[in-house]
Amino acid sequence: MLKLEGVAAGLVGLVAPPRCFFCSAPLRSLNPLCPDCEEDLPRWQDPRCLVCGRGVEEGIDLCRECAVEGRPYAAARTLGPYEGGLRRLIQALKYEGERALARPLGHLLVELISPPSTQGPGNRKLIPPDPLPALVDLVACVPPDPVRVRERGYHAAELLARVVARRLGLPFRAVLRKRRPTPPQVGRPREERLTALQGAFVARRPGQGETVLLVDDVITTGATVAEACRALAEAGYGDIYVLACAQAGED
Repeated sequence: MLKLEGVAAGLVGLVAPPRCFFCSAPLRSLNPLCPDCEEDLPRWQDPRCLVCGRGVEEGIDLCRECAVEGRPYAAARTLGPYEGGLRRLIQALKYEGERALARPLGHLLVELISPPSTQGPGNRKLIPPDPLPALVDLVACVPPDPVRVRERGYHAAELLARVVARRLGLPFRAVLRKRRPTPPQVGRPREERLTALQGAFVARRPGQGETVLLVDDVITTGATVAEACRALAEAGYGDIYVLACAQAGED
C-alpha cells in the first residue's frame, strides 16, 4: 500500500510540488514534513525510566513500578509527549486518512533506537550499549479492533510497523490478533483496565524465542501494550521491545 502511495505522490509532484503538512513550505522529497517542522516536534528532554520510558527524577534509572512490579517487556520508548505537532500528526494518520504520515513517523522511530546515538538524558538507548536493531528478529504491531479497521480501511500502527520493518531490513509479521473489542482505557481505574484487557489478545502462531519489536501509535495507560506483550510471551516469543510515537497519560 505504501509503495502505491509513493508512486501516486510522485505523479502528483510532477503537477504540483509537495508541501509540508504543517507550514505548506515546498518540499524537495516525498517526506510530508519540512526539516524545520520535523525538528519542532515535541521530544522528551527529561530523564526517562530505562524500562518503561516514563519520567523519572535525575539520577534514577527505574521508576517505582518497574523496580517493584516489573513489566512484561524488556523496554519501551516513545518519541515524546502526546501534544502539539506530534499529536496532530498521529490524529491525522489515525482518523483523517493521512497514511503518508506513517513514513516520517516511522523513520523517527527508527532513529530513536538506531546508532549513531548522541542521546540526551531523556532519550537513552533501549538496551545500552548494544544497538537494538541487531537483536530483533521481527517487527509486529499491537492489533486493532477489526470493526475499526473496517471503518477506516487501515490500521495506523500496522502502517508504522511496516515502515519501521522496511527501514531496519526486518520482516513484519502480524503475529497477534484481537479476540474481542475492549472499552476505552483512559480514565478507568487500574484494576478495571487490567480486567477488561485480560485475554484480549492471542498469538496467531507459536513463537520460537524470537525477539520482537512491537510498534503502536500511542501508549496511553500502558495496559494495552502490556497485555499484548503477555500474549506474545505466553505463545513462546522471546524478549519484547516496544516503540510508539507518543506517550499520553500514566499507569
